[in-house]
Amino acid sequence: MKKYTGANLKTELLISRLYTIHYFEYSNDFKFSGERHDFWEFVYVDRGEVTAVADDKSYVLKQGDIIFHKPGEWHNIAGGADAANVVVVSFDSKSPAMDFFRNKILKAGQNQKNIISKIISEYSSAFSTPLNNLYSYKLQKKSDAVIGSQQLLKQYICELLFSLMRSSPSENQHPLISLNRSEAMLNLIIGYMQNNMAESITVNDLVRYSGSNRTTIYDVFKENFGVGPVKYFIRLKMETAKKYLREKNYNITQISELLGYSSIHYFSRQFKSETGMSPIEYSNSIKAMTEI
Repeated sequence: MKKYTGANLKTELLISRLYTIHYFEYSNDFKFSGERHDFWEFVYVDRGEVTAVADDKSYVLKQGDIIFHKPGEWHNIAGGADAANVVVVSFDSKSPAMDFFRNKILKAGQNQKNIISKIISEYSSAFSTPLNNLYSYKLQKKSDAVIGSQQLLKQYICELLFSLMRSSPSENQHPLISLNRSEAMLNLIIGYMQNNMAESITVNDLVRYSGSNRTTIYDVFKENFGVGPVKYFIRLKMETAKKYLREKNYNITQISELLGYSSIHYFSRQFKSETGMSPIEYSNSIKAMTEI
């Protein structure tokens, strides 16, 4: 009988405790008064712009930026020029590897964005505390949590941290992560969509603009976002509509026109289909959150 010798696996990063996971949609006049705590926190800007303060330094964070707050660091956040969607994750880790993130602001590539999406999704399987409750300081575990959800959540956070370590030049505060071919194509197409929000873009338009074929475009969008490019463009329009509603510079009729809708009723139906609320209901919910 052969004798096998096992290998002990090294644990370089350990998340010992999770404190909060939030996903907020800020109006541009929102401001969080600030806090200090003895555990790590990172803030990821999914859309828009925010101003973040870390001790005595202030930073303007744009879409894709991630700022890390080390234990004991006073920090706050406020809305910027563009209304923002922000992910906040706070956790305890005594691992020396976390020193990499001290005083760091990093830029997320598509791979990191996908991992953050998995964190948000898995959170909903493990905890019942609403993601958008800014003033919640206790996580409530689900009694019927999906098996493995808490462990996977911890694993995804570690995966994100390792991915950032591997992708980011240690000398730079705002390093650019190199893009593979699919990521470059996605960025090109999404940029085209963002610059043509008032248009009705077809897959043929995307083929002509990007030089890629229909199948490749569809497969890359499906792999990264779970939907095809046309559905993604609709979601992008609805996210832009939500941003406009939070900024309060346009009424609902004007927003529908800015996004290329000839019928406000069709715009409202599509908005509700994507968000679960009508534009008026969404606007009122943002107002109520701001007044808390």
